[in-house]
Amino acid sequence: MGNVIPNINKDKYEAGIKLRQNETSGAKGSVESSDRSLEYAVKEVRGYLTTNYPEIFENTLNDSNARGKIKDLIGKYVEDKAIKVDGIEGLEETIAMITSDIINFGPITEFLDEEKVEEIRVNSPDDIRIVIKGKEYTTDKRFSSMEQAITIAKKIVRNVGKGLSPSEPIVDARLKNGQRVAVVIDPVALTGINLIIRKQKSEVFTTEKLISFGTGTEEMFEFLDIIMEADVSCEVIGPTNSGKTATMQTILSRLPNDKRTITMEDTAELNLRKHDEKGRPINNVVMWETKEGVTNLLDLLKQSLRQSPETMVLGEMRGEEAQTVVAAANTGHQIINSFHANGPKDAPTRVLQMYMMGKTTLTQDMILDMIISAFPICVFQKKMKDGSRKIMSISELEGYDENKKLIYREIYKFKVTGSEIYDEIHPLTNEPYQRKVILGKHYLNSNISRNLYERLIEEGIDKELAEKYYKGPVEKVEDVEGEDD
Repeated sequence: MGNVIPNINKDKYEAGIKLRQNETSGAKGSVESSDRSLEYAVKEVRGYLTTNYPEIFENTLNDSNARGKIKDLIGKYVEDKAIKVDGIEGLEETIAMITSDIINFGPITEFLDEEKVEEIRVNSPDDIRIVIKGKEYTTDKRFSSMEQAITIAKKIVRNVGKGLSPSEPIVDARLKNGQRVAVVIDPVALTGINLIIRKQKSEVFTTEKLISFGTGTEEMFEFLDIIMEADVSCEVIGPTNSGKTATMQTILSRLPNDKRTITMEDTAELNLRKHDEKGRPINNVVMWETKEGVTNLLDLLKQSLRQSPETMVLGEMRGEEAQTVVAAANTGHQIINSFHANGPKDAPTRVLQMYMMGKTTLTQDMILDMIISAFPICVFQKKMKDGSRKIMSISELEGYDENKKLIYREIYKFKVTGSEIYDEIHPLTNEPYQRKVILGKHYLNSNISRNLYERLIEEGIDKELAEKYYKGPVEKVEDVEGEDD
């Protein structure tokens, strides 16, 4: 193996080894060897790194620079402590073996380093796949054995202080850098191991980028600007990995700089802070993150109400905090949140399910009425079959009729008009291949209700602008379909 650390001092290391050997042999009645097993040495070095350099160590999963720093730290520690591993000769070999055990992630290492890879999926030791721009690709990478695959999975979850074993075969963890790791092993995983690493995107999404991706249109974001200006609460919904965070980021980045905004997330993904050329903050944004065992979203939500917020943002609503969210939105606070739901029709009942996780004496009908009043605007997003993300609709939720059927209007809507086959270059092999692309168009499908129109006027929205959405012309479905004929 090659020299891992360029500045190692072999003489210092050998002198340290001899000193330890002399101390060991000189101890009265001692039969202990100065050598130690590789497992023991790795445990000692890992403990040193996690205690003294926890942030750098945790970032080794997706940052080659962090791995480089950790290599240097391992080399320095092994040299200073004169660590000698049983069966391994020399400083270089010792450093290489310990380093490999701690930060080498085998066949998935190159995908961890590749920025364009969004997700790594291991279905079995011989089936490793990756996701790029929302599209899954098979790879020719393989783990050498089941043992290697599970060893690397254990190494990954150990970075966040969790264990993995047949008695604890399922681990779900979030790293500080936002990466999500989910592992299932035998006896639950029939193929021996399933591993998902969902990487945190470093890219900051803007209106221009989402428009270029076909996620939405400038007209749609302008409508949402009016909703934000009028302090109307809004929910961004969709299945997992549908691009909700990117859309929330874009909507919120368009807020006026002086609007006091507080974000609350389990892992900070929204990047809303703006700075001038001298690095000084120019917008009024406070960002909070939960800490396991210390604070949760409900704690942050209650505290935010004491911080004079104008807009409160929940990265993802999951449980009983829904009670506080609904109450706050019904008492004059603007709240923007996201959660998993399959469309605007499902949104109120999903919030109801979360609301009922807490204690309440209210009936379900009463709660549903409160939910509709709290969140009249619903942005529904979906990941399409070609990997693209689309805002499928921006809806106004109005209430329930006598048959308990939700009354809502899809103000903006995405209509699929067909598909086309494009010749492209495979991102891994650089070979040409054909990809099917979904075609369609966003269009203004419906006017807003009288109630929403009057609310916009009351909140100071220009009457002519509000009337554009209340009385203005809308597009017919047949006209949208006809454009692509």
